[in-house]
Amino acid sequence: MSGTPTIATVGLAAALLLPGASTAQSLAPCLDERFGDRAECGTLTVLEDPSTPEGRKIDLNVVVLRAVAPGTREPVFLLAGGPGQGATDLAELALGPLAAVNETRDFVLVDQRGTGASNPLNCPNGSDEDPRQAFGGLFKPALMADCIERLSTAADLGRYNTPAVVADLEQVRQWLGYERVLLWGGSGGTRTALVWMRRHPDRVGAAVLDGVTPTMFRSPSSMARSAHVALERVFEDCLAQESCRAAYPDLESDFRKLLWLFEGGPVSTRISREDGTNVPVEMTRGDLAYALRAMLYSSRRITGLPRLIHDMATSGDVSPLAQALWRRDVALRPVVAMGVHFAVYCTEDMPFIDSRKVAELTDGTFLGTYLMDQYGAICDIWPADPVSRDYLEPTKVDIPILILSGYYDPTTPAALGDEVDRHLTRSRHVVVRDQAHGSGFACARPALIRFLQTGSLEELGPICEDTGAIEFEVP
Repeated sequence: MSGTPTIATVGLAAALLLPGASTAQSLAPCLDERFGDRAECGTLTVLEDPSTPEGRKIDLNVVVLRAVAPGTREPVFLLAGGPGQGATDLAELALGPLAAVNETRDFVLVDQRGTGASNPLNCPNGSDEDPRQAFGGLFKPALMADCIERLSTAADLGRYNTPAVVADLEQVRQWLGYERVLLWGGSGGTRTALVWMRRHPDRVGAAVLDGVTPTMFRSPSSMARSAHVALERVFEDCLAQESCRAAYPDLESDFRKLLWLFEGGPVSTRISREDGTNVPVEMTRGDLAYALRAMLYSSRRITGLPRLIHDMATSGDVSPLAQALWRRDVALRPVVAMGVHFAVYCTEDMPFIDSRKVAELTDGTFLGTYLMDQYGAICDIWPADPVSRDYLEPTKVDIPILILSGYYDPTTPAALGDEVDRHLTRSRHVVVRDQAHGSGFACARPALIRFLQTGSLEELGPICEDTGAIEFEVP
């Protein structure tokens, strides 16, 4: 059975699922206008622990964005990142930049277990009301300990990592009656795609991996080096552009001056609320480093980074970066379910980091061991066992796969794309010169759309070959 199932077909597919393992609510037109007028919504109930038939069940929130011209083409499953973001947040992506694909293919959005409307495992820190909560550490161990205690009453926190998510998605595929699917994964969603292809290669027709996070990746041990390399590339490209070099002739010196501001400890600064009131905050060097890393995620923000570094170093006023850090924290906390975030990091990454190599990986970087320390403090108290070591092996499949990497990416650099590409038989890796984290929606978008329409690499032709470095803002 392939193509676009009818609601009647969905009922039949649900009946074919393993007895006691899953139950389904038939799809019906969505009431949420975010999904457009062709969307159908439903719920698939799965076991939290498949080995315990009488145990807790989870309702998976599923949205199908029907194709404009329904036919027999495989759908595209959009796999969100984070880890911890719900896929229904990607509806705007499907109906906007990828709308041409939706002409002939359904899009399927599944809030993976623990995210969105699928038994969400959220850990708010109150920074929206009290900006000071966003400073002095990325994660507050005491707050996270309270959150762990609260979440443990509604979830087995060891059951919310990538292998469990892939098992759920396979059940959703069966329920919807699709024989094969295409995958688009962004950031953490690329790992989901890689594991799905490895476990069910006959069910995946093609895949896009944008900002690759492979199973052999040891987050966050390599992130300090990746972020430092990305920042060095900004400095190098600024010097190579006449206008940027004239405005900021010694950007590296400016950066050292900025870091020196924190030599004596936290710097007092302020946050401006939307109502015009100011809140005093204490910004640490770790806060500064993490905020800079966050700016490197976006090519749009990178354009203004030389000017920002120069101005803060000259004035000693770090409030613009403090403001950016707070706004990012407020924006991400409702979107990224931290219970899922740590279920992945603390079972798939942190347990396999060789502590003897941490110094080598972080020495001389502006982040240092900050991320390792922050994640380590939470993973020390996280109630979950590591995945088996064979899970860390690379994915080796004979499936058309388009890999996209951004030249300035501070977290999933092109080297990771190269490593994944090395083990595949039908793949193409494109490094987009003027992009950072998430590089498929600028010059690469026509090729991305074409690939999702056809599932073939052969017809893509040149991709982003004429793209140069980012053009930086100058006074």
